Amino acid sequence: MTAINIKTLGRSSITSGLAQLWRILSRLILTPLIISSIGFEGYGVWTLVFSVAAYVQMTNASFGLAYTKFTAECVRHRRYDELTHIIGSGMTGVGSIAVLGLVAAWFFGEPIMAWVGAPPDMVSDAALALVLILGVLVLRMTVGCTLEILGGLQRIDLTFRLNALSYLIEFVLSVPLLLWGYGLVGLAVGHAVGQVAINLAAYAMVRRRLPQVRISPLYVSREGLRKILSVGGRFQLLWAVNTIVLQGIKILISKLVGVEAVAIYELADKLINLGKTASEAVVAPLMPAFASLQAGGDKIRERLLFLKGSKADALMGGTSFTFLALFAPAILLLWTGEQVSESAWTLRVLAIGEAGLLLTSVVSSSLRAQGRVRREFTWAMLTTTIMVVLVIPLAPILGYEGVIYSRLIAQLLGTGWYLRSYFRVSGLSWGEYLRGTRIPLLGVLLAAVGGLIWLGAHALPPLWPPGLSARLGAAIEVAVWSVPYLALLGVGVWKLYLNDDDRTQISTLVGAIVDKLRGRGPGPPAVIVVALAGLDRAAPLVDAASVLGHAEALSPGHAGEAFIGGAVPRLILVHLGPDSDPRDQWVWLQDNRPDLVERLVFVGGRDDPFFEESGAPRYASMPDGETLRADWGETAGAETGSNAGSNAGSNAGSNAGSNAEPPASD
Repeated sequence: MTAINIKTLGRSSITSGLAQLWRILSRLILTPLIISSIGFEGYGVWTLVFSVAAYVQMTNASFGLAYTKFTAECVRHRRYDELTHIIGSGMTGVGSIAVLGLVAAWFFGEPIMAWVGAPPDMVSDAALALVLILGVLVLRMTVGCTLEILGGLQRIDLTFRLNALSYLIEFVLSVPLLLWGYGLVGLAVGHAVGQVAINLAAYAMVRRRLPQVRISPLYVSREGLRKILSVGGRFQLLWAVNTIVLQGIKILISKLVGVEAVAIYELADKLINLGKTASEAVVAPLMPAFASLQAGGDKIRERLLFLKGSKADALMGGTSFTFLALFAPAILLLWTGEQVSESAWTLRVLAIGEAGLLLTSVVSSSLRAQGRVRREFTWAMLTTTIMVVLVIPLAPILGYEGVIYSRLIAQLLGTGWYLRSYFRVSGLSWGEYLRGTRIPLLGVLLAAVGGLIWLGAHALPPLWPPGLSARLGAAIEVAVWSVPYLALLGVGVWKLYLNDDDRTQISTLVGAIVDKLRGRGPGPPAVIVVALAGLDRAAPLVDAASVLGHAEALSPGHAGEAFIGGAVPRLILVHLGPDSDPRDQWVWLQDNRPDLVERLVFVGGRDDPFFEESGAPRYASMPDGETLRADWGETAGAETGSNAGSNAGSNAGSNAGSNAEPPASD
């Protein structure tokens, strides 16, 4: 009864998108304040502080994926002790690395920051900021593993809500500290306080939702270390390469052309991250969803999820990057108040590579859910090698531009290889992928709409009156042209790009959101029929159950969503097919809603020793309305779960003993 469906993924994606949007917006607002307070040099140094810290943090990122994967698998199969030792072992191993990084920063922070290019008058503050950032990483890489555990519990929406809270705390503290002249140290303090708050909150949330698992480095074990290293270690190689490339570019730019060029690159990179927001919101819940589907052996839904996720990812990313490329100069002027032509050029060039790179994110989610990262690691190494080979001749000749061109070419070549390699091992053909995602059609739509908007923006006179400030004029330009861009693209996507199934799912999700906001919608059903045998076959059972009140048949995924959302029906009828296994539903309800176990009754299916062993009530054949009224009407509903179960068993000829008690929840 795993709740993986359009509403579950939609909730996580929307929450993720809003949190990511707030993160980017808070950075967008904060960046001009940083530049005005400590200049482009100071902004470049602040960027380099995080580049250095990233070499320690990359360990947490890799093992964080392992926490998510093992949580999804162990909770599904109720292996709580195993999960306890995996988490404890990870906290011990990863936390030790964080402590070593903190000690290194404490003793060698100033030489490190001087080496990466910090100006002499900023080295001391940069070193202190580095110590604060790495100090918070010690907490993040121990207790903070609960943020990834929430993802494994299919509550990645909570992770993003907490991250949004940390960005709010950081913003509220950093702005006055900057204005009071604390510079780099003030920025580090704001970041640290926000991270401490959400790490402790995540720990409390996981303890409340998963009391069976103990979260402490004291539960380290040899087997736990072996498991966490077998998966996290593979992720670690991948993250090491990615970190070396992404952060190494900034250090290389600092060495080649100075720390101010790092600030120029970072401005473009932040807007690139803004362009990724919608796409990352789509991808964020996919890895735990893939892990759950793979653990259940649901290959058909896994393949459908891959194609649907890739299609949504391409749409969101393509829409964002096309708009950023069209209006890069105006967006940068509006944001910073300055004409930063180098950043605009960087943004336009990198948008091409990043749009292509987005196509690989769903592939990586699928592979990571399986604990398989060799192919992704090979891709990262190939991309890095291509970039290094290109940088060696291009950087001395072209300087900053040579580094950017090298990154673009490496991304495009690496992306093509990665997709081709994945399709070969997954049995997915290029034709099936292109038909399922309709990416060629999307490319034509984006080119057509983008071309029309570009021609209009350059052919028409300026949209603002003479004498208006350049920054306000840029704001008007971006705001006005965004309307026809989104309108034309929206109509084209809805009419041409999306198919009937896509439109139905989107309408369902939007309708559910609107109803929730307005406080409308049908009341909760008194009887929920979990239609394992199919929604069409459940219709007679729904009709019979209507004597108890509003009855509704739901798929297993939608039923799980309802129960996680707090639904308390009078009765839960699990309609079994001839090959259905009742254990999954019984175990899932015990783990997630033990208060509803006494309301659970199975209908149909094959005779199974499980019913006698567990005492789970069952109607061997389809009950009629009078039988259900006698067993679960107002009077029967007041009985204990075991008595009501006994009635159900006796009326339907169940094998379950009348005095058998359901097993206690862990």
